[in-house]
This record gives sequence, C-alpha cells and structure tokens, in this order.
Amino acid sequence: MKAINRLALLLALLGAITFFERMRGGSGTPVALAAGALLLCGLFAGSVARSLRLPRLTGYLLIGVLIGPYALDFIPAEGVAGLELVKGLAVSLIALAAGAELSLGLLRRVGWKVLGLCVGISVSVFVLVTAAAVALRPFLPFMGGMSLGQVVAVSALLGTIIVSYSPTVTIAIIQETKAAGSFTEFLMALVIIGDLVVLVGFAVAAGFTRASFGGGLDVAGLAQGVGWELFGSLVVGAAVGLSMLLYLVRVNRDLPLFIGAVCFASAEMGSHLHLSPLLLSLAAGAIIANLHPGHAERLNHAVQHAGLPVFALFFAAAGASLRLDALLTLGPVALGLAALRAAAIYVSTSRLAPRQDPRLRPLLWMGLISQAGVTFGLAALVRRTFPDFGAGMETLVVAMVALHELAGPVLTRLALQRSGEVQREELPRAGDAEPEKV
Repeated sequence: MKAINRLALLLALLGAITFFERMRGGSGTPVALAAGALLLCGLFAGSVARSLRLPRLTGYLLIGVLIGPYALDFIPAEGVAGLELVKGLAVSLIALAAGAELSLGLLRRVGWKVLGLCVGISVSVFVLVTAAAVALRPFLPFMGGMSLGQVVAVSALLGTIIVSYSPTVTIAIIQETKAAGSFTEFLMALVIIGDLVVLVGFAVAAGFTRASFGGGLDVAGLAQGVGWELFGSLVVGAAVGLSMLLYLVRVNRDLPLFIGAVCFASAEMGSHLHLSPLLLSLAAGAIIANLHPGHAERLNHAVQHAGLPVFALFFAAAGASLRLDALLTLGPVALGLAALRAAAIYVSTSRLAPRQDPRLRPLLWMGLISQAGVTFGLAALVRRTFPDFGAGMETLVVAMVALHELAGPVLTRLALQRSGEVQREELPRAGDAEPEKV
C-alpha cells in the first residue's frame, strides 16, 4: 500500500505541475522533467506490479501508457520523443547481458535446432498473416487503389514485420526472474536468432515491394545493405568486446559507469553507421563470454546494477509512446492479426519444437508473443521508405505492438515459472514495497 499511495501522490504532483505549466502557456512537461517523472513513476509502478505478482516490466509499461500523451497527457509527445537516447542505451545494455550468456557451447547444443524451429515459425506466421492481410484489404485504407500484385507485395512486407519478436523484453524478464537452465537458454537463443531471420526476410520483402511499385529489384544493393547491417554489426561489436575485455583485465574498476558509457557510445555509433545496436552489443558480450567467462559473470552483475533505472525509464517511455488512438482506429484488424500470429506460433512450436525437452512444446510459444523495439524500427523504416502507404502500415503495426507489449511480458514470465527455472521468485515480502535503491 505504501508504493500505491506514493505512486498516487506522485501522479497528483505531476498532474499539478503539468496543469500550471500549461496555464503559463507552456506545451507541457519538459524533456528533463519527463525523464524524471517516468523514472520515478516507473520504479513505484514496478513495485506495485511486483506485489501483484506481475513482471515489473508490466508496471513500467502501464504507468507509461497512463501518464503518456495518449491517456492523461502528463508527458507530451515531445517529451517522449526526446528520450530516444535512453532507448538506445537500454537496448545496448540488455543485448550486452544477453551476449554474455552466448557461449560457443550453448550454440553447439541448440544452434541448429533453434535455427530450424525459427525458420518453421517464421514461415508459418508469414504465410498466415500475409494471406490474412490480402483478404482484409477492404478494411486497410493504406491498400486502397493498389493492384493485386502490389497488395500481395505490401501484405508480404507487413507479414515479415509481424513475424518479429522482442529480444529486449524477453531478456529483461529473464534477468528479472533470474531464470537459468536449458529452457531459458533455448528461448533466449530463439528470439535472438529469430530477429536475424526477420531482418533478412524484411530486406528481401522490401526489395520486392519496391520492384512492384516500379522501383526495380536491386539485388546487389539489397545484399550489400543486409550484409553491412548483419556482418558489419558483428565485426564492430567484436572489436568493442575486445576493448571491454582489455578494460576488465587491466582496470576492472567502476564497471557500471564504464559499461553504461560503452553502451551509450555503441548505441550512438550503431545508429550513425546504419548498424544494429542490438547485434553490436550482443557480439561484444559474446566475445567476453567466450574469451573470459569469469569476466562475463562480473559484466552481468554490473549490468544489473547499472540497468535498473535505465530499464524502468526505457519501458515506461515505451509505454508512453504506445499510440492508443491507433489501437482504437484499427483495433479489430490489429486484434485479429495478433490472434492469427499467436495461433501460428502456438501450432508451430507445439509441432516443431524438439521432443528432447518436454517443456518446449507446451510452453515455448508464450515466450514469443512480445514485440517492441525491432518491430517499431521496421515499421518506421517502411514509413520512410514507402511514403505512399508506409504511414498507414505503421499505424497498424503500432496497434499490434500495443497488444503484444501488454500481454507478452506476462506470458513470458509465466512460461519461465512453469518451466521450473526461475531462480528467485519476485514475490512481495513484508516491508518490501519500496522501489529498489538506485
């Protein structure tokens, strides 16, 4: 109750600040105040969610939705947009921690199994969603006036985006629950490799879509772009990982500060060089894990210390950026496509997952529902690349992400709990209603 009462008091204070700021003629909460408000509200909301036996991440998302520009409007859209740097930092931190778990032994154990299952799931979701989008074109205004060939190409592009998963959400839930074991390893490898498959598929679908609108199919340019984003990210990430390992061996002091600075620089470098910050940091963590496992463990502890406020702010900002107006406008179509995606994932995993682990077939699908940053990024890229229909497609994708972001973390946590690999249950204890000290 303390956390609930203090969260209510904080919301009342934030509402009063917003009211008086607008009375003075301002546009609303400045970016700096927006960051502080989202961070504090997120920390308290995370404690409330924990007391309700929900993931902290769900609390972060819901409080962001509540005070964001599409609900109470305590945080204007400009304030949320100004937090892009935090988003890049959070993705890099999460990917670095995930990479620190990717040993060559793990890849040898599950690599080919994960790749085969990932291709099977991706193809199933892609075919079903693409066919559904073609059938639903009368209800999708952005497809108006297109020929049948163009409708199929645009539907295929939409299908590749909807296939995508959320490594950031999945890994954040794994870190929160301290889950460890073969099921957790398989799930983590699946969402990471799955998004690599999605990136390649998206590039191919975008090339064919461009050709269907008279732009021609540039195979060489397509291969070069995909190769640079994938392999360039891995090479640069390996160099960053070697630099970090040198610091860990020679200095090994102030690790949270050092890791935060490196992740921030990696996120900025990735965006400017058209690399994937997720893959870059993932490769850096994997280099450390395979060259010096002991330092990889210290790296994980440092990320947990540095990451709490960043993750709270990141996911609260993600919740604030969810466009509820898009959900209201295209809600029925988004809900139908989301249900088809979940059904395809469930059927694929229940039939194609390896039989050696009896937990995979009934539980794995729950860890694959979440969508977040990668999906947002692909939708934004469509909007910039195809201005004729991109904005409408982005609106539909954002509506689906809103559904998946709210349901996915809860399902992922449930899957980990049922697998029996949660090492530390985040249940409330007496006198433990306060947010953790930062």
